[in-house]
Amino acid sequence: MRIILIDSGTTNSRLRLYDRTTNKVIDSERIRIGVRDTAISGSNNNLKAQLKKGIETLLTRNQLHPSDIKYIAASGMITSNLGIYEIPHVSSPAGINDFAKSSKITRLEEFLNIPCVFIPGMKNKVSLSGTAELVSHINDFDVMRGEEVESFGLLKQFAVQGKGMIVLPGSHTKFVAVGEKRDLLYCLSTLGGEILQAIQKETILSNSLNSSLIGNIEEKMLESGYEAAKQHGLTRSFYHIRLLDLFSELEENQRANYFAGAVVYNDLQALSQSMEAMGEIDWVIVGGSNPLRRTFTHLLRYMNHKWTIIEADDQQVEYSLVYGATEILSSYYELCISE
Repeated sequence: MRIILIDSGTTNSRLRLYDRTTNKVIDSERIRIGVRDTAISGSNNNLKAQLKKGIETLLTRNQLHPSDIKYIAASGMITSNLGIYEIPHVSSPAGINDFAKSSKITRLEEFLNIPCVFIPGMKNKVSLSGTAELVSHINDFDVMRGEEVESFGLLKQFAVQGKGMIVLPGSHTKFVAVGEKRDLLYCLSTLGGEILQAIQKETILSNSLNSSLIGNIEEKMLESGYEAAKQHGLTRSFYHIRLLDLFSELEENQRANYFAGAVVYNDLQALSQSMEAMGEIDWVIVGGSNPLRRTFTHLLRYMNHKWTIIEADDQQVEYSLVYGATEILSSYYELCISE
């Protein structure tokens, strides 16, 4: 049985052709388009057209017809108001069945009339007595689309017990709290990845940092940047990069590690503060792509908590969306189609 999995984000979309019989990704296609294009143009027509082209490319390259595909599963920002088929967020806490029950199936001409199951994202459940309280409780709010699928896919690959946290660094770092029953308790987002890119591109630091930022991990420099943000604050630690360029013999990669360490310190501070109500956890799984995955893994260990830190490898990260989406799909067909 062949299916196509679509993960559409803010700036990029990824399509995977997956064989459920062999549990193998047969082929994949990356498209440089996401919901940012909709926000800028005011229309999702180009997003639809490019995703259609991606589906057709996968079919042609593998000598398949639309009828050879059992269904498509779509997750991420594609189900937002800027995507293709909007679905409200599921409220936390939420397990696989909750996402399955709220998923929607439809046929779209842009998707060659292949049945497509759209998987919703998740929002933190927050109880307020009135809107006047919103500002003072704004830190309790959060949302995610796509990371819920990744989280379930990572959980399927690790035999962890008890409560834990999944860390998904990227443009927006996502921390996903997981309960003892493997349901998602809440999420916490930061702009960590975007800050790294924006400061490098749009400030005086572009002269002190390589455009690709970290080439390889230098642990001591990560730790130095972490401690600088802790002791002197984030914006002052940013200026340290300029000073290190002027007065030291450190190379660009070393300065980039210092920079990343400072940003990740603030992300991990936000994580620590959010966990006060959750209590002690037993494990942390770090996903996402490198070098941020290794950066977070090292600095989580550097924090010296008693947590078991598990770093996913490239294949586990690649298959997290596959396994997560197919788990939700299986539950969807079991719970909803049979009704």
